Amino acid sequence: MNNHQNAIFHQITNFLKTPLALLGVDLKNFQFNKICHFANHPYLCKGLRLCIKKLKFIF
Repeated sequence: MNNHQNAIFHQITNFLKTPLALLGVDLKNFQFNKICHFANHPYLCKGLRLCIKKLKFIF
């Protein structure tokens, strides 16, 4: 990873730290290839279902 890519990655992680911290996700231990279990966050399930319904309606 070159310096430019490294700087962009750090900007993205800094941007995501606050919302993920509110969800209880630690970026240091977070693996991006992990499957997200929405059963622990029912409000995310509801939002995800609404997004999927809207996408189906649009397409």
